Amino acid sequence: MIDNHIHTKLCKHAEGEIFEYVEKAIDQGIKEVAFTDHIPLPDNFDLAHRMQLDEIDTYARWVVRAKEKYPEITIRYGIEADFYEGFEDFIEKFLNLHDFDIVIMSIHFIRHWPKGNWVFDYHFPDKSKEEIYKDYLSTVIKGIETGLFDVLGHLDMIKSPGDSLIQLVPNEVIQLLQAVKKSDMAIEINTSGYRKKVGEPYPGLDWLPLIRDNSIPVTTGSDAHHPDQVGLQFKPVYHRFKEEGIKKLVFYEKRFKMERTI
Repeated sequence: MIDNHIHTKLCKHAEGEIFEYVEKAIDQGIKEVAFTDHIPLPDNFDLAHRMQLDEIDTYARWVVRAKEKYPEITIRYGIEADFYEGFEDFIEKFLNLHDFDIVIMSIHFIRHWPKGNWVFDYHFPDKSKEEIYKDYLSTVIKGIETGLFDVLGHLDMIKSPGDSLIQLVPNEVIQLLQAVKKSDMAIEINTSGYRKKVGEPYPGLDWLPLIRDNSIPVTTGSDAHHPDQVGLQFKPVYHRFKEEGIKKLVFYEKRFKMERTI
């Protein structure tokens, strides 16, 4: 198993020491992990949920120390990089300055949305749910098309419990998958939804046949913000992969994509 999405307390909303995350992964039988803390952003944007620029060296040292202490598990150095329109040049320069193994694209804020642009707290009383989901996915597609990222993280995290974007906005889902394939990205099956009201991964497991049929690579991430969340619900998800005929996962080294048989 591979957990390609783990945070550290440098993001200010995670708990525990980096060594505790690694030890939990080893206990779970996970063979490879990637630490992917939240990228610093310009103008002190959203400091409550990410590192500051002067903390990136500390983060890098922590990952190196973990690699040295636990040679029995593969540990990658990554980043979760928000796509936010207007920050593209900053993100590109930042990524070029650092020797990351993996870069996960995520969207937590949308520039043209009100109330701080926070996608977890949107309020559009005059718009249908379908209109909101379409707007969100159009922004996700813009991020994909920048070519700055390796993996698309928690892509349907905007969904309400019980919703399937495949059912509600099927045309936009197909457009998104086409953009992912064209950009040679992978899709993360992010299991953090199991500890939230939606009670399923991001994206939902109903995406797997479409992902498979479009030959899009897949990886897995727990999005752990506490050591106990590492590898959350991986075993049933991997079982579902086998049922759907998904036989390989991707991992990254120095941003080079490779495959491993499940």
